[in-house]
Amino acid sequence: MPKVMSYKAGSIIFFAGDKDERIFILQNGKVELSAVDIVSELEIKEQVKQGDFFGVKNALIKEQRTDTARAVSDCQVIALTPQEFEKSFSANREVMLKMLTSFNRSLRSLHYSTETLLKKRDTAASREDGMFAIAKAYFNSERYFSAVYQCEKLLRDIHELSNKDAITELLGEARVKATSQAEMELKSHSSSATASDDESKTIKQFSLPVFDRFTKKYSDGDVIISEFTKSKSFYFVKSGEVAVEKLINGNMKRYGIVKPGEIFGEMELLEESTRQATVIARGPVSCLKFNKDNFNSVVVNNPIIAMNMLRLVCKRIFEQRRDLKILCIKDWSVRVADIFLKYVEVQKPVGVDEEDQSRTIYCTIDDIAQDASLCLNDTRDELNKYVARKKISVYDDRIVIKNIMDIKRTVDSYYANSEEEKKGQKK
Repeated sequence: MPKVMSYKAGSIIFFAGDKDERIFILQNGKVELSAVDIVSELEIKEQVKQGDFFGVKNALIKEQRTDTARAVSDCQVIALTPQEFEKSFSANREVMLKMLTSFNRSLRSLHYSTETLLKKRDTAASREDGMFAIAKAYFNSERYFSAVYQCEKLLRDIHELSNKDAITELLGEARVKATSQAEMELKSHSSSATASDDESKTIKQFSLPVFDRFTKKYSDGDVIISEFTKSKSFYFVKSGEVAVEKLINGNMKRYGIVKPGEIFGEMELLEESTRQATVIARGPVSCLKFNKDNFNSVVVNNPIIAMNMLRLVCKRIFEQRRDLKILCIKDWSVRVADIFLKYVEVQKPVGVDEEDQSRTIYCTIDDIAQDASLCLNDTRDELNKYVARKKISVYDDRIVIKNIMDIKRTVDSYYANSEEEKKGQKK
């Protein structure tokens, strides 16, 4: 049963770092949320309005709190478990839509912080310039199939092109390179990840024959959504996986992987904006493609799918915070070490009491380079340093970490030293 709880002015409802699965609704009084900005390291404060929820993001995905909630005045709150929240509010269209919109704004803010940190300088004057820049970025990174798909999409979608000759020339070069690349042995991108219970329920619902007409199939490297284009559709992944990427400084920066049971392309529909990222297929992909009019009927008005969508956005926020924190590490070697930890944490928490501390993470050098926002040569150099010290072994599709606790100590030591430096500067 939900509980009504009273707090005196100045008392703490929860601290940043707590692992507390309660969700709160402010009944009366004043509550303030405070958090430290990852990039600027300045404190950010936000007032909770009467009747608003707080503590939702971390509770739904069972992760540590990222902010501190303090009672500014005497107040009363209602505390719910995630199960009670789902039972009471998952069918409430207004609450679900308000939360999805609010959380997507939080996610967009993190994306903006990432772009600012990486000193994004791409200021495409037009939709054509932006899409062509993406095609060139794919070509320069030897992702020729994606370059072909993007050029074809550009020629198909925009009738009056100011740079048609250059686009056509790039398309021809990309086709030649793609054909040559296809003749070589390609690495399989099939995902070994399994869907969660919530995602499995969603997949089961979307597997009904009524949804067959919405099914679209894509091949490896196909551009499903292109940055700078208009928002018309959102997608549900039935099988395979897709990568979400953004054009930054002439290169494509990966923002995440969308797996079976998850939805993408919904952010721009909620905000009625142009596409803010590019989504490409990693291996064979089967998606359900829905138009804007379907969003309320398919997502918001379906309690199971709405809750799964809410958890997914919360998960993306947590992952983006994690990625942004990694990018703030100035020491490239430590940055790569923290990426190792990130991959391991997805599989299993790092524990100190286990006899076997070896871990295998299934990723490529390109994956590490994408996460670290480093070029391939710099990434190879950093990995080779770990190989030389016999800390890791690198293979085409995986990296074997000899002792994960050694890696964790490297990262923990970096953050401890950073905290000491900050304390010293304040004195």
